[in-house]
Amino acid sequence: MVSSINSIRIWSSQAALNAFKDVSDNRTPGSSTSGSSSSSLADMLFPGSNGGDDYEDDKIAALIASLQRTMNGTAPDETAGDGSVGDMSSKAFMKALQEKLDALKANPDSKAMAEAMQKALDAGTLKLTDAVAGDQITAWDITDGKQTSTGVTSVDKSDWTQFLKDRLTRDDGGKFVRNADGSYIEKATGASSYFGMVGEAYYYISWPTPAATTKPAAGATPAASASTK
Repeated sequence: MVSSINSIRIWSSQAALNAFKDVSDNRTPGSSTSGSSSSSLADMLFPGSNGGDDYEDDKIAALIASLQRTMNGTAPDETAGDGSVGDMSSKAFMKALQEKLDALKANPDSKAMAEAMQKALDAGTLKLTDAVAGDQITAWDITDGKQTSTGVTSVDKSDWTQFLKDRLTRDDGGKFVRNADGSYIEKATGASSYFGMVGEAYYYISWPTPAATTKPAAGATPAASASTK
């Protein structure tokens, strides 16, 4: 069982881990490196935590359940009328996004960031991008009768390494710069952003930055400095 879980963890996360490690170390993809990519990613997603073990376990459990349904001949991620979590424009995907935000809000290290993301979702300004597929959508609250899906729009396709290099602000040492709430900063727009899983795939999430969080806390070392080796 342990071997199966480890295999699934590697299978579902390897590409994103490598992307983050490459960008963090300012390397070209595929070059060798020392240190733990898994630890680096966990630290970056949850600044100040010890790796987000509970979150990772929940993610793996959900993936195992999905694979189990597939093996049993049951279509995964489907609920009546909600579509598939793999479809960014579906209600099922937006439900999974809300569950993601709720999980982040339950973690003290990511609570402030998740609350900002929730406000953006409620205001219709939270955007999700799948750079690999070249898809982007504005999130919508399925419990709000006034909000509906605006549909998926096309954006330039990119591998995650190059996408993050192009988007995120880094300091003079090449480390990612964070807002006080732990979110990343888009260098072109100043918007806040987050990179993580919704359902079983990785997405880049961005939203307008509240004025109070546009700069790191005074005297504080950006969390990204501690998250990469």
